[in-house]
Amino acid sequence: MKNLLLISSLISALLISACNKDNPVIPETSGSFSKVLSFDTAGYTFEMYSMSGNSLFIGYNDIGFKIYNNGIEKTSGFVKFTPVMYHFTSTHSTPVSSNFLYNTEKKLFTGYVSYIMYSDSGSVWTGTFNYNNELTVSNKPYTVYPRNGIQMQYWLNTQTSNYYLLTLIEPLEPKTGLNEYKLILHRTTNDFDFYEVDSAEFYIRPWMPSHGHGSSNNVNPIFKGNGKYEGIVNFTMPGQWYVYDSIKVNNNFITPTPSSYFVFDVR
Repeated sequence: MKNLLLISSLISALLISACNKDNPVIPETSGSFSKVLSFDTAGYTFEMYSMSGNSLFIGYNDIGFKIYNNGIEKTSGFVKFTPVMYHFTSTHSTPVSSNFLYNTEKKLFTGYVSYIMYSDSGSVWTGTFNYNNELTVSNKPYTVYPRNGIQMQYWLNTQTSNYYLLTLIEPLEPKTGLNEYKLILHRTTNDFDFYEVDSAEFYIRPWMPSHGHGSSNNVNPIFKGNGKYEGIVNFTMPGQWYVYDSIKVNNNFITPTPSSYFVFDVR
């Protein structure tokens, strides 16, 4: 519980800042994915790719893996990836796909990871990698970087005793007019096991505080699978907008009152 409170306060107060570390990225790509990590062990090669550019960033990341055994690429089975962040006095995980399955179009074992914190001098991310229960490699360090536009909401629902984490996927660069509005919702009772919340009901309300008005033609996000929800948000003019999210699970609102919101600087 102490770690949960720490995570909640850090996310609430998170300021995206420049990162002074050198970028260790290997500039290779697989389709739209760029390689961010590679290592060899016991005849296997593990390669980790990101669709978010040539690095891993705080917030939602589409990622994938290539696995080779003695130089032969694996295209069946599964990959399990367990990220853990080590602080000076505590550890925690972050939301991640339960299994990465092979995607023949992308030629990768694909899924996502949604980082709640970025790396700094006192906080280090490591990964445990498992291929098809044939080989497990633990505690490989890597870097997660800050990124502008990342937004998360993290709160405790006292009725269910769950912490909920709502992460924005799109839009990260909002524009005037209609924008795809994509999110992913997780719950946890500890700081290691994050579960996708399926079949929730979303009600969104855009609001422009400086002008005191909302907008029409918005579409409430609907469930698309694997904890993801998609809708439409309409920013009718440039400037700062809030988008309030009220969420029901099993016909009960799980969001706090008043509802928290994402802030968008619309161009």
